[in-house]
Amino acid sequence: MDAHRSRGLAALLVLLLSVSACASIPEDSEPKAVKEVDGSNTTIPINPPPPDIDALALVRSFVDKAASPASNHESARKHLAESIERDWTPPPGMLIVENVDTIPVATPQPLPDGVQLVTLRADRIGRLLADSSFVPESGEFAVDVRVERQSNGQWRITTPPPELVASKTSFSSTFRPVPIYFLDHDLTGVASDLRYVVAQPATTLPRRVIDLLTSGPSEGMRQAMRTAIPPGVHPKTNTTEAADGAMDVNLSELGDVSPEMRELIAAQVVYTLEGVSSARVRIKEEGVPLLPDGKDLRPTDMEQYEADNVQRPDLPGLAVVDERVLVLDRNARPIPGPAGSGEYDVVRAGRSPHGDKFAAVTRRPGGVVLRVGNFGEQLSELPTVGNYMSKPTWRGDEEAWTVVDGRDVVRVVDTGGEWSPQTVDTRALPPGRPITDLRLSRDGTRIAAVIDGSVVVAGVAEQDGHAVLQRPVVLRAPQDMQVTSVEWRQDESLVAITNSNNYPVYDLSVDGFRWEPYTAANLGQPLTAVTVGPGGQVVVADRNGIWQSRDTDDVWSLTDAPIGGASIPFYPG
Repeated sequence: MDAHRSRGLAALLVLLLSVSACASIPEDSEPKAVKEVDGSNTTIPINPPPPDIDALALVRSFVDKAASPASNHESARKHLAESIERDWTPPPGMLIVENVDTIPVATPQPLPDGVQLVTLRADRIGRLLADSSFVPESGEFAVDVRVERQSNGQWRITTPPPELVASKTSFSSTFRPVPIYFLDHDLTGVASDLRYVVAQPATTLPRRVIDLLTSGPSEGMRQAMRTAIPPGVHPKTNTTEAADGAMDVNLSELGDVSPEMRELIAAQVVYTLEGVSSARVRIKEEGVPLLPDGKDLRPTDMEQYEADNVQRPDLPGLAVVDERVLVLDRNARPIPGPAGSGEYDVVRAGRSPHGDKFAAVTRRPGGVVLRVGNFGEQLSELPTVGNYMSKPTWRGDEEAWTVVDGRDVVRVVDTGGEWSPQTVDTRALPPGRPITDLRLSRDGTRIAAVIDGSVVVAGVAEQDGHAVLQRPVVLRAPQDMQVTSVEWRQDESLVAITNSNNYPVYDLSVDGFRWEPYTAANLGQPLTAVTVGPGGQVVVADRNGIWQSRDTDDVWSLTDAPIGGASIPFYPG
């Protein structure tokens, strides 16, 4: 068959499958097919389990193949008996596990010949939800699976688990994390929502991520993030690469949308596609250019929608040292004003993202008090007092947040020269447990907190002028280590310090799926603080000094600042 005819048949097949998919199956399901197709349009046979595989190994193999949705989960389906194979329909979502083991079940009565009952045991990692987001789970998973010998002598499963159970290894090799971009808390920039997309065929990745974009934020972020794309708008045609190499995105009619909203829609589309394609993006509405100039777009054309949520490289790090605030450089000079001179006894502090505002927790008789104002000037003493306050964190330049006495989350809002304290609604957080640290994401849509030694991430919603924390997710550290502090590294990742000598610092995904340890070389416990500088540089303080690292494999090196141990470094944000 010549190449021209092959491409014609392939195009026809894609068209037929897309039409039938719209008519009969959900948008996030895989169309049924006989072969799995990879990104190069070559067919890959899906083989059955090895001949003469025993019942225990068969169940383990089933879990290893379950993550792949290709050809209606054909890889997993081939482990089932013919009597149930055709009608087996796994429910939406997927339980992801590790440390998979299979054990023969000792039954009170002997089983018939050719029948075995196998207990599948594993450790829960988390769950892929129907909206393609991941939420962590913990604890043991156990289920009994019935396996029977078939007429051809091969073992096959006759009672599979009631839910789709996949190993972490197979999930990681089948899915890839992709940030889907929505709007930040003040609707002026983009914010990412991490989702998991089937990696192959690679040619369909743009379609998959645009489908997720037009479907809106994940369930956990639906109240915290917004979208400029009106409800009911979906791709009018398949999102594919055009003949000239541009990525063609053709949306259905938007309705009455302002020019500003069209620009935001373009930013959402361009940044979302950046995660799966390097092509320039051509955005249309019903075949007509979305924007007046009609030019193809790249992320550099949309920089203004990301700039507010990216750290400024021109603002230096600071550190609280002996109750004064110093600049984190080789001169270690005090900052201007009473926070640097020693007039205030500063315990912890935070600078706003643009550097204009400053918040400091300072000592007072019987406890501490929060002060806020312009950087380098006198800071107003607020009625926010307590025995303990966490390091202040900023939401834009108008709000500073802190935790008072491990219990109350307070934000102070600039109301035009006056700072007004408000209590944040934290009823959704784990009750009765101390909050020892809290950091706002740079886009203002989420918080990461340390609660009872675990990282907790929650969305920030606004209801009647009040901030409400919603849908918290607990991200427990590996091996039951205790987290002592946390900071945002990027929109989709955090860095946490722990009480472990072997693994004192971790880089972790915002949903807790990935925990990657930094080397422990040169660090000594206890670590007293963590912060993140421009470019993702991680800075931690221990009893000997302030250390920095750019990658998990790097050996920690001392910063240039002549500052000793037990200090509290911080960057704006």
